[in-house]
Amino acid sequence: MAEFIPLALVLIENSKILNLTLSSDARADVERANKILRRMQAYLTACSSKQIGGSSQVFQNRAKEIQDVVYDIEDALSMFLVKIPHHYHSNLISISAHHAKHYPSEWKARRKLLRKLKQIESGERFSSPDLDSLIVQPPIPNTGFEEDNNNLVYHQVVEEDEIVGFETAITKLIQQLREEEYISQGPLMISIVGPGGSGKTTLVKNVYERRSVQAAFDFHAFVDVPRSFRLQTLLLTMLRNFEAQSMQEPVAEHHYHREETYLRKKSRQILEKKKYLVVLDNVWSEQDLRRIVNALPKGLSGSKIITTTQDSNIVASWHASSDDYIHDLSNGLSTQEANKLFCKKAFHGNWENCPEELEGLAQIIISDCGGLPLAISTVGTFLARQKPQTFVKWKKFHDSFSSNLQIVGQAWEPSYRDLPDHLKSCFLYFSMFPEDSSIKRERLIRLWVAEGFVKQGRGTLTTMEEVADGYLNQLIGRKLVDVSSREIDGQVRSCRVSNLVRKFIKSKAESFVTVLESNNTRVSTSSSNSGEKIRRLSAHYVSIKDLLRSGGELNQTRTLLVFGPSQQAQCDEVGKVLNTLKYLRVLDLKGIPLEDFPKSISGLILLKYVSMRKTKIKTVPSSINRLAHLETLDLKRTQVTKLPEEIYKLYNMRHLLVSRGCDGDDDGPAQGVEVSAGNIGALSELQKLSLIKVGNNRTILNALAELTGLRKLGLTDLKIEHGTELCCAIEKMGSLSTLELRSTNEEEYLELDHHMKSPPRSLERLSLKGRLRCLPQWVPMLHSVVKISLKWSKLDADANPLKPLQALPNMMELHLVCYYTGQVLEFKAETFMKLKILSIKQFDQLHTMKVESGAMPNLEKLTLSNCKSLNLPPLGMEGLRKLEELFLHDMPTILIAKLQRDGEDRQAVEHIPVIHSFNLSTGFQNLSQVIAKARG
Repeated sequence: MAEFIPLALVLIENSKILNLTLSSDARADVERANKILRRMQAYLTACSSKQIGGSSQVFQNRAKEIQDVVYDIEDALSMFLVKIPHHYHSNLISISAHHAKHYPSEWKARRKLLRKLKQIESGERFSSPDLDSLIVQPPIPNTGFEEDNNNLVYHQVVEEDEIVGFETAITKLIQQLREEEYISQGPLMISIVGPGGSGKTTLVKNVYERRSVQAAFDFHAFVDVPRSFRLQTLLLTMLRNFEAQSMQEPVAEHHYHREETYLRKKSRQILEKKKYLVVLDNVWSEQDLRRIVNALPKGLSGSKIITTTQDSNIVASWHASSDDYIHDLSNGLSTQEANKLFCKKAFHGNWENCPEELEGLAQIIISDCGGLPLAISTVGTFLARQKPQTFVKWKKFHDSFSSNLQIVGQAWEPSYRDLPDHLKSCFLYFSMFPEDSSIKRERLIRLWVAEGFVKQGRGTLTTMEEVADGYLNQLIGRKLVDVSSREIDGQVRSCRVSNLVRKFIKSKAESFVTVLESNNTRVSTSSSNSGEKIRRLSAHYVSIKDLLRSGGELNQTRTLLVFGPSQQAQCDEVGKVLNTLKYLRVLDLKGIPLEDFPKSISGLILLKYVSMRKTKIKTVPSSINRLAHLETLDLKRTQVTKLPEEIYKLYNMRHLLVSRGCDGDDDGPAQGVEVSAGNIGALSELQKLSLIKVGNNRTILNALAELTGLRKLGLTDLKIEHGTELCCAIEKMGSLSTLELRSTNEEEYLELDHHMKSPPRSLERLSLKGRLRCLPQWVPMLHSVVKISLKWSKLDADANPLKPLQALPNMMELHLVCYYTGQVLEFKAETFMKLKILSIKQFDQLHTMKVESGAMPNLEKLTLSNCKSLNLPPLGMEGLRKLEELFLHDMPTILIAKLQRDGEDRQAVEHIPVIHSFNLSTGFQNLSQVIAKARG
């Protein structure tokens, strides 16, 4: 059945239109359009409740007609908005002057809108007795399960999923990884094969992520292999992993030398005489596998490559002589294993909790899942939420399985149907992204907000971004979206949907998304006939000029996302495409090799979201002020050095993200961007402002005090004389959660104690880069902070550098770089109670580090780097019983010798599974145990 999401979206959008500077007559016309849409929404809701799931063909046909009418209304409203002036006015006099000046143009636009609405109302598709009989009130939306506490429920650190049915395979796989026999042909290939949803990735990740497994190899990498990929990109990903593990600083030249030959050579230099493990997850063809394997060196004896694939023929040639190293999951779980997994999900692990009346039906449902762990887990999780668990509810669930859908798709159907409309929109949006792609949480949230999926949160203190974050957590909690990575506090950093779920989404996303792939074949469940109206277009690995040859009507497109174009993007080509998209609202050109800001963007006055992150643009035109609706401008990792003063006229701006840097990954060094003189305080809706260069523009600090709703602030090139204004501004930002401050250079002081008696209590992440006379007196009051980074502080030897930090109740991650000039660093007992990650770098005078009993009881990872005088391991280190990783970078050779397996201080680190060292003179050394004991 088609999904009629546009109804709700257009209603939301129309409500926003009513907030514009319109005359009363124009507002009445827009409200008329709203009433028409409410009638149609009421009709669809009523029919959907009568036809179970809207499965009636009559209903589907009628609904499709209504959807077309909705699009016509949306087009009429968009045309109306394009024709009227968009200016911001702060008082009644200017508003009256605006109406007088622009009345003629507004009157013409109103006439066209009114004419179009009457034409729609008198049309054949609109006239219907059953539609006319409906009241003109919007239906009560489906709210699904309770959402009030979704952040509390789902914003937790997720424990490792329990594994059922793989115990034997896990044991065998671990044993094979520990084998050390010499393999003359290269690394040993181990293959996991099975259909989608059989648990291949789950099995491999469970083994790969064990510390004892990783400690047995000098290098390791887990790589998702997309269906279409560039070998250079994949090798670069592996290379960065290897460099991080060898404690080498990432080599900047990788950003500019992406040729396959160079990356092969660099990888071989690192791995040639090392023992390594590489996991290639989801390989699609034998040719792809050979390309990757041939790019890797033989390595030392015991090196391994693990592949997962749905097609056993892909790996057959590697196992011609024996199938001992093939783990085939095609048969699924046994009946006993399937029952056990279903029991864990549906009855919290105890089959005795299953009501007697449900036992027979439970066995039928388990059998229908065909032994696929993914289907069993999904169905069990859904049924566990059905309270009370009755035979009627379970029978209704079982009977809802559609005979023309595969069982796994059927397993997702109840969870999907249970979603409220706004969550369905967010879920379907994942089909915009390429297969196997991991999506940054913040990017996804900004896109959702710009698309209009997000309803304003309850109360004035809840932002739409925070509401959207709750939406994502709900989708994750419902097991529809997977978490790719998390922050130290458990917050989602990136997410994705499995390929299986993505196929299910595509089956639901009719008329919602159109995807154009590299072979110019449209992948969409909607019809691909010429003349089709395209609302959201996602281009995957196609050149810009090919978009114009894609077929369909681009002039009605509201969203354009471009991923990885295959060749150089010329500004005039981009301009030609954008000239056809006059109603565009979302534009994401991240990473395309664009050197100039397309002038045609300034003509797209309905734009809410523009991202040109990681492009090569150098300037932003002053005509940017025409984008009155713009909410997000993402220019991070570009070559822009200064923003024009016209930026201050974008009064709806919520996210202004800018930085200068190479087109590498997001974690490398970046520089701030200047802003022209003006009143940045006028951008009262700003949520995030980063990375702004202050320098001599001191007036910007006073203006920042007006941005009381900021959640994230990043400033560079600060000077000592900026202290007073800076502190006064920050103190007024009561909702600030992330603060990054950098001085002009490592000798310039940051003055941060001026007039700041009460820092933002919501601050969770703090980064200070610059000299400090002492740590700001307000730091001990940061009870919500989870991560702190302090660089170039150079506190005096007589200071107590850890006292202001040691009692912070929620700090989990601490990075100290060139922070202290003293000789002794002492961690007192019962301090840093929640700290998990500690990094100490460039403490030149430090010769003794003490850890008292009870200090840092939860520390998991410790990095010591470039501390030239530290010749002893930290005293009391054996008390850090939860420490799993110790990284030593450019540390004295005396210290490294003492920590060798036969070293005099080896006993102090014997309990640590992973110990790696890198030194320019001795290179990389794996000091871990040969076979580390598994941690309980």
